[in-house]
Amino acid sequence: MKKQKIVIAAGGTGGHLLPAQQLALLLEQEAEILFAGHGLERSPFFQRNRFPFHPIDAAPLRFSLKALLRFASVSCRSIGQSISLLHSFRPDLVIGFGSFHAFPVLAAAALLRKKIALFEANCQLGKVNRLFSPFAHLLAAQFPFSKKAELVPLLPWKERRAPWERKAALEKYKLDPDKKTCLVFGGSQGALFLNRIAPLILHDSMQAIHLAGKEERVEEVKDAYAKRGLIAAVKAYEEEMESAYAAADVAFCRSGASTVAELIAHQVPALMVPYPFSTDGHQIANGRFLAKIVGGGIMALECEATPEVLSAQLKALLDRAKECKGALGAYAKECRGRESLAAKITRGL
Repeated sequence: MKKQKIVIAAGGTGGHLLPAQQLALLLEQEAEILFAGHGLERSPFFQRNRFPFHPIDAAPLRFSLKALLRFASVSCRSIGQSISLLHSFRPDLVIGFGSFHAFPVLAAAALLRKKIALFEANCQLGKVNRLFSPFAHLLAAQFPFSKKAELVPLLPWKERRAPWERKAALEKYKLDPDKKTCLVFGGSQGALFLNRIAPLILHDSMQAIHLAGKEERVEEVKDAYAKRGLIAAVKAYEEEMESAYAAADVAFCRSGASTVAELIAHQVPALMVPYPFSTDGHQIANGRFLAKIVGGGIMALECEATPEVLSAQLKALLDRAKECKGALGAYAKECRGRESLAAKITRGL
């Protein structure tokens, strides 16, 4: 039987590219996959040696005259590139993962009346997904922000490793089993704000697993904890996040879509400070969802997040940790049994 052809339109940060690649792995036995989008040839989040891809020019849509003129100029060229690509590859489906990196490919697909599927990882539609949702045969989401969106499992869409025992996880990081552990991390873009402020807000009875984002930041963060006499396991990045979540009593983090999904899956209450420059404020929507709808944590805006405020909120989170953990577990249970996006796509081809 001839394989169906699928173009995955994606680019940008790990929040877009990681789920796109996870979906590609789930579909590759059923379909011929081609990635198309802006910046794929240089993205640290894209496995260029694993997936065939076609770079497409793109520019962000910003509301200044210079930016609008550049967007119009680049878009005319890049939509033409995308139309040529779609004519050549002849996909049965184009799947968009949001961000301006995917805009030209989705625009070409809409113009050519190709079947379109969209995935939105956040708690609200981003600009590009919002623009193309009227043309979509399928709008999928992991969070219930719209009645039109079909719910799919929480990220990540890959086989989960065996869960770590808390004792073994604490031993891995050489941490004290009698202290409360705070997991600090900033997601794929890192977080200079969290690196600077986290050592100032932990209480004396606490310790940290701190993922600093880059190797050159590790020693500086270690020194900050040492000055306060706090135990801290500081790394640039953690390949086995399951161990970090298993060791954590609470988390101090941003509120990207993948982060919120993992906090729910691992039932770790969180003090979240949304990245203030996220497109359309989607991290604020994500943080509000976890804190207010799920009941799994506390959200603080960065503009109001002084060390004193965050320290008090971290104490309040620890006091409510059992309640928050129960709420996260209840919501995770609700999410089980959802049909996967790969299954929905395969069934619809």
